[in-house]
Amino acid sequence: MSSFALRAIALVCMMADHIGLSAFPGANAFRCVGRVAFPLYCFLLVQGYRHTRDVRAYARRLLLLALISEIPFDWLIFGRITCLSEQNALFSLLLALTALAADDALRDQAALRAMALGGLCVAAMLSRVSFGWLGVALCLCFYELGGLRRIACAAALLLVYTMSLAFSGVAQGWAFTSLWALLALPLIVLYNGRPGPRPRLLTALFYAAYPLHLIALAVVRALRIVPPYFF
Repeated sequence: MSSFALRAIALVCMMADHIGLSAFPGANAFRCVGRVAFPLYCFLLVQGYRHTRDVRAYARRLLLLALISEIPFDWLIFGRITCLSEQNALFSLLLALTALAADDALRDQAALRAMALGGLCVAAMLSRVSFGWLGVALCLCFYELGGLRRIACAAALLLVYTMSLAFSGVAQGWAFTSLWALLALPLIVLYNGRPGPRPRLLTALFYAAYPLHLIALAVVRALRIVPPYFF
């Protein structure tokens, strides 16, 4: 399975998640499908980091898309233009990319490296980005490990994250829904290391899809043209 195929699957799952949230809030199946997307995006971020020629340009693109996405994300999730309760997942990936760069830059300084990576996990929690520390941890796992060790580590991180949700007081149903993220791991096992089709327009659409679909769904919510926003 190429990175193109993984990206397409992640995009479909993410859009299903947000469409379900906006149009069918009582249908938990959409949210279950959506849990598959984030581990795939973390894995794809690692592949992008490995092959990028300019990490800073990569980070700038993520930051720009995260900033563009934040207002429609807040409106869609919280019904407000700004809300500090949670920041969109692109901020999570940006922190994860920073962690990968720090991991390489500080490889010969074990103590400082551990402090920097731990600090980024804490920063992810304090800034309330989507999925908290999980994005940084998953990306480091995918970057540092290979084969079955990588899959076992990722599964353990997803289970720990689910347990942390359960103990934090969220609804048990939502904690159970988070377990569906484990279905991303068999897809990652099937990854063949090939990029797949890479036309520029399609690549640009993959990047733009996150803010564009959030904006579209936010407009739907603002105009109250589908349930549950009729009233």
